[in-house]
Amino acid sequence: MTPRLIDTPVLETEQLTLRAIGPQDIETGVRYLMDPRTVHMGGPYTAADAWDHSAGLIGHWSIRGFGLFALCLKGSDVAIGDVGLLRPGGYPENELGWGIWDPAHEGKGYAFEAAKVIRRYAYATFGWTTLVSYIDPENTRSIALAKRLGCTLDKDAALPDLPDWENTLVYRHPKPEHV
Repeated sequence: MTPRLIDTPVLETEQLTLRAIGPQDIETGVRYLMDPRTVHMGGPYTAADAWDHSAGLIGHWSIRGFGLFALCLKGSDVAIGDVGLLRPGGYPENELGWGIWDPAHEGKGYAFEAAKVIRRYAYATFGWTTLVSYIDPENTRSIALAKRLGCTLDKDAALPDLPDWENTLVYRHPKPEHV
């Protein structure tokens, strides 16, 4: 038996299926978190910390009622990344975050496509009027994606109350009526 979060929605785009992150994704997610490409999000992680982080992403849905989705190409159940909603301890606002786990799938617009549908989902489902993306100032690819999504730098936004986050940039997503 594979446990799953039955209340987790499945969203679809033209090219993607977005589903709950599950036990079948942990091994790939751990490998990603241990990769040097995760330097802009606190990595690379140790194997144990990566496993704990991945397990926390699954638990986030139970605690908050929202979380990250596994990003799968249509017709496949293999996760190539994650995109979704976060608000772990220490975060002052709800975040829309993303990561492509497999470098072969970077630069193809999948995170952009998924982020747009998840942002609309968040605004429609939860009635939120804003979202942010917390981005390391050296993560030029994520900054470019935030701008492509119509986000603007919010220099007055509160930062997460976490160590080493004092230089984090906060990109504010457009309000629901503008997406």
